[in-house]
Amino acid sequence: MIPLTIISPAESALWTGDRRRTAFLLNTTGEKLSEDGWGQIEQLAPATPPFSGLSVKKTAFSPVTASVMVSGATAEETLRHDSSCVCCVGRPVLVDRLLSLIQERARGHCTFFRHIALVVSPEQQHVVAEELKASPLLANMFSTEVER
Repeated sequence: MIPLTIISPAESALWTGDRRRTAFLLNTTGEKLSEDGWGQIEQLAPATPPFSGLSVKKTAFSPVTASVMVSGATAEETLRHDSSCVCCVGRPVLVDRLLSLIQERARGHCTFFRHIALVVSPEQQHVVAEELKASPLLANMFSTEVER
């Protein structure tokens, strides 16, 4: 499991260089944070609260087209999951981004991070932690904690 620590902007400044070097900083606040020493930094749109809406981003789980043999000829067929499939229904932006990060990390499309520092406003820390812990898609991938 990858440690995911939920921190405030002020707490992000307290992380040591060693801790920052292997961490992916995901900032949801829109505040300018120190970029020194982080493995990688990303800013989610601050106008979209982490759990306010559903994502429309296509993922690796989106329907794909496959070539199939039909009566001796090749035909294109769209493979779809069930309409209530957990990977096909809309997800909050933050959940979608965290799932995408796991895929990017596995494919080598981003820095190989050992830790995620998720920056949210101090008022949102516990709410976001509870939402992430309750997500069936993330529960087995991240160990979520709030920095104290």
